[in-house]
This record gives sequence, structure tokens and C-alpha cells, in this order.
Amino acid sequence: MITYRIATELGPVRVVTDGIYRPGPPIIWLHGWTLSPWGWVALMPSSMRTRRRWYALSLPGHLPEANDSLPPLLTTERLAQALAQALQDLCGETPVQVVGHSLGGFWGLCLAVHRPTCLERLVLVSSFARGRLSGALARVQRLAEHGVGRALFRLGYRWLTARPERWRRLLVRLSGRPEAWQETAGQVFFEGVYPDAKRYRPDTLLQLAAAVAHMDLTEQLASVQCRVLMIAGEKDLVVPVAHVRAMAKRLPEAEQKLLPDAGHFPMVEASEVVSALLEQFLSAEKPLSV
Repeated sequence: MITYRIATELGPVRVVTDGIYRPGPPIIWLHGWTLSPWGWVALMPSSMRTRRRWYALSLPGHLPEANDSLPPLLTTERLAQALAQALQDLCGETPVQVVGHSLGGFWGLCLAVHRPTCLERLVLVSSFARGRLSGALARVQRLAEHGVGRALFRLGYRWLTARPERWRRLLVRLSGRPEAWQETAGQVFFEGVYPDAKRYRPDTLLQLAAAVAHMDLTEQLASVQCRVLMIAGEKDLVVPVAHVRAMAKRLPEAEQKLLPDAGHFPMVEASEVVSALLEQFLSAEKPLSV
């Protein structure tokens, strides 16, 4: 694998790829908050890994041991511009297909709203259109509203990531099928994301989460021009399933797949189902049948 950084107006973004050019729209993999590009690399369907050109990108502020904070006044437009800037460097004018988990999906949705010509298809995995939610992420966002809360988050994050079993327990608690983390998909995903998670700067992570709390694309969903696949777990404690259903009603071309036993990590908890959905949606013209 090849790893390097490219510059954007929100700071450098890390890129992971195999460096091999293949025909067809490039696939861009975007991870969730506090996670890592290596998570998608670990769980990428084999047909896409070997037959498609692909790049796994880091979220803004997600560079291990980086000392830079994010710029102030983050907006959905600035997020879209930063992603479009990265895609221009990687793919030129070629429209891409984006697969985003959680906050990574929201980043892709910013692109669909503000830079629609960059995007050919979009997959939202456990993602959202409104940054202030009623789930677990909202509790973190409230900590950013005062100094004591920020200090508590800093201490709590360092404590959670100091030992792998603590971080694993948190991921398990956000899952609808805890035993998935003992299976191959859960193990390789955790081994991919934990080394980065323990090296991120808590202050920068909290800055991004707090900024997203003030962002809302709900009223702009009707303007999205590309086809969208929404994959979500019915037991998700971060993104309520009611929010996912409401998004699907507003998006002009959305297909919705709700997984009854999954929580916030469908690609781990139902890895074979999600892989099949991705392979069909990102290659076929007909509606999904999985």
C-alpha cells in the first residue's frame, strides 16, 4: 500500500491506495469520526480492491500526531471544497463514487450538495444530514460548549484509547451485534483503526464534532443529483433510524437498506451483506436485490 498526504484548505488529508490505475469511476472511501482510512482498506470488497481504482481518505483533522488545529468557521461548503480539492489532485475531472461511513458519509453528502459534478454515486453507511443528533455523538458535542467539558473529553479520550480493550468495548457498545467484533471482519477492522485512534489529538477531534453540530443539509437533500444508497442498522445508537428514513424521503434517487441486527458499524456487523450491496450498487444499473 502507498500512503501520502495532499494539501487542502482545511489542512492535509491522508491518502491510502495501492497506486494501480484501473478503468471506471474511482471509488473514494471515507471513514467515520475517530476512525481511520485503514478500516475501509481492511473491509473493502475484494472485487473492488483488485478491479477498481480506489483511494481511502482521512477526515479533516484525522492525522496521527499532527499538531495543527482545523481552521475556524467550518461550514458544509468548506468541507465540500476541501474534498473536491483532494479529488482534483487524485482524479482530475473524473466523477467519482464515494462510500462514506458516519461523518465520512456526511462529508460525501456535502460534496453531493455543493460540488455535484464531482460525484457519480454516493453510499451513506450509518450517516446523517443533520450534524446535531440525539444519539451518542450529541453527548460528545455538548462537551465542547464549555472548558470543563473539553477537558473531560480530552481526559476521557486519552483514557479510552490508552488500552485496546477499552476502545474495543466502546465500539462493541455501539453495535447491535457485539459478537461481530470477535469475527474476522471485526478483528481486521479494529486492528486497522485502533493504531490511529490512539494517536489523534482529542482537541482537534472535538473541534470537528462541535463544528458539525451546527451544520444541517436537510433542506438541500432534494438538490442531490446522483444516485444514493443508504445502508443503516436498525439498532444504531449514534444515528437514529428515524433520521435515516427521513433522509431517504427527501433524496430524489435514494435506495434504503436497513439491517435489523446491526448498529453503527454495518460493514463490520453484516460484512458480507454490505459487501454485496456495495458491489451491486457501484457497478449495476438496475435496482438492488440483496
